[in-house]
Amino acid sequence: MLLFDAHCHLPDTGTGSPVQIRVVCGTREADWEAVLAHAASDSRVVPMLGLHPWFVATAAPGWEARLDALLRAHRTGVGECGLDFAREAADRPAQEQAFRLQLRLAHALQRPVAIHAVRAWGRLLDLLQEEGVPPAGALVHAFSGSPETAATLQALGVFLSFSAGDLGSARSKVQETLRTVPSSHLLLETDADGDLEQAIGLAAALRGVATEDLAARTWKNGLRCFKELMA
Repeated sequence: MLLFDAHCHLPDTGTGSPVQIRVVCGTREADWEAVLAHAASDSRVVPMLGLHPWFVATAAPGWEARLDALLRAHRTGVGECGLDFAREAADRPAQEQAFRLQLRLAHALQRPVAIHAVRAWGRLLDLLQEEGVPPAGALVHAFSGSPETAATLQALGVFLSFSAGDLGSARSKVQETLRTVPSSHLLLETDADGDLEQAIGLAAALRGVATEDLAARTWKNGLRCFKELMA
């Protein structure tokens, strides 16, 4: 069974697993070089470099130029980036500025982008419509929005990735949305932890399809979403 993990992080928890492809995301400048080194040592790893909204406030001056230089020097996607308004102290304008910049880099360099969104669905849709979805591909990871938000994102061409942890926690909204997402835009991930085979099994049961069929579908979707990094 071919397994495509659409979103995970360092340290690599997939060593020894049957996952054939893992998308490993850097979230701040301190781990960008480590992600690149990990990808160089393992052909199964698809690297992504970005500034996560949690770390926008503490990013060193000039991070934008350093990210731009690494993206131009290496075949890597953009992300994890996005918006997270769950914390009261979140600097929303700064997050939006950083997200816009990274979307523009994805456009300019023809790279896929991995998006984080928590309690910011309205602004996420606004910014994606203003900046445009990068044509090289985009996914919202650990999707937790409503079926209506999912439909709007899917209409924009965005893939929706569901995390192993969310599916295993029996969150009713996530499970409801998972049932409604068209198979053409569905991805699965381990994120910080979790078992991808188990997640595929849970998702297949919720959607009423065979586990092997869903694994094959998400494998094909992963290759489509990250096509600019796979050739």
